[in-house]
Amino acid sequence: MASSIFLASPILLVILFHLLLENNPTSCFATNPTEKPPPDLRLPLTHVDLAKSFPKNQFTPSSMSETNAAEITSPTQASNDLYVTKLAIGTPPVIFSAVVDTGSDLIWTKCDSSSRFYDSSKSKSFFKSEESCDSFGCTQEYADGESIKVSMGGEKVIIGGVSSNITFACGTPNDKKSFNKYNGVVGMGRGKLSLVSQLNINVFSYCLASRSHKSEQSILLTGSNTKIAMTNVQTTPLLKQGNKSYYYIALEGISVGKTKLGVSTSDFAIKTDGTGGMIIDSGSTFTYLEKDIINMIENELMKQTKVNMSKDDNPPYQGLNRYFNSPSDVNWDIPKLVFHFSGANWEMPRENYIYEKNGKSYLAFIDNDNDPEKMSIFGNMQQQNMMVLYDLVKNSLSFKTEKCSLL
Repeated sequence: MASSIFLASPILLVILFHLLLENNPTSCFATNPTEKPPPDLRLPLTHVDLAKSFPKNQFTPSSMSETNAAEITSPTQASNDLYVTKLAIGTPPVIFSAVVDTGSDLIWTKCDSSSRFYDSSKSKSFFKSEESCDSFGCTQEYADGESIKVSMGGEKVIIGGVSSNITFACGTPNDKKSFNKYNGVVGMGRGKLSLVSQLNINVFSYCLASRSHKSEQSILLTGSNTKIAMTNVQTTPLLKQGNKSYYYIALEGISVGKTKLGVSTSDFAIKTDGTGGMIIDSGSTFTYLEKDIINMIENELMKQTKVNMSKDDNPPYQGLNRYFNSPSDVNWDIPKLVFHFSGANWEMPRENYIYEKNGKSYLAFIDNDNDPEKMSIFGNMQQQNMMVLYDLVKNSLSFKTEKCSLL
């Protein structure tokens, strides 16, 4: 009898579903993300120069209807040359902008009781999480010196039109001026709290368009969408030693033009104590190397180009303090730089390792001497115009030169 009533009253089913969702928001979503198949996401990423005029509301969260939130395609802008995507969190949804970061695990957003940010007490879909920040540190510190205090929770999140329940963190910056161009981070690392792990994503890729062409779009893909444009690629292993959150790659040598520098595999090896090694990181703008290796690159570039370098006492970024004595608008001949990874060669044209700012041409490498772990980082500037694919089943990183805007 009951079943015949429901069959005759489909509207009643809808009403009951919404009542169930309102009173127990976690019941209609899998609390264990691994029970769901990995989503097929296609997120357009747009690079902009925030030094120029930019609408304030691009980086300010706002409430909107759930219908509109589900249609978010997550356009991503560069904040200080970091790639920022949009997500919707909570019920009703609050939109926030977050850095896409393969160098960290945690998913967090700024939280407070003001209307500007997400407030868990106002969300019908918030639920308590079994995770505690005690296991990884309740203060998260980033390479740029910024830090944030976090507390854990569970919430409904919509990204790329896909809705999922995730464990996330509410964050309060220790400095009110910190994170002023974005309101959170989407960790894409290998740890259990990253978006990759929580959505059971085993393969994803991105293509970062040239910064010199502001209208060109970058893109992030997951699942079956990653099959696009992944022919004729080079592949290098993802190493499992070291910090379990990072994507380590084996750098075996460096060439400037046709000259191979006197560096060896041991210079970039992961040490027995877990220090050293090189990771690939979408959340770092520049590449970090040991100072001696940067000096070798500088000396060979000066030798081949016949252009000297000078120190900048007021650099655009801390650590980016060496520039060539040639105006940035002069098309002087400069060789390709090649990083020789295990089984693959990553070629970089001028724009991938020369940073143009304030009429000066800086070498886009920063020394890691202040890092106690002495870890090298392959940053996102060096990844321009490349399709990069992370395969977590095969533990491999594949890449090829690509026109990202055509994908």
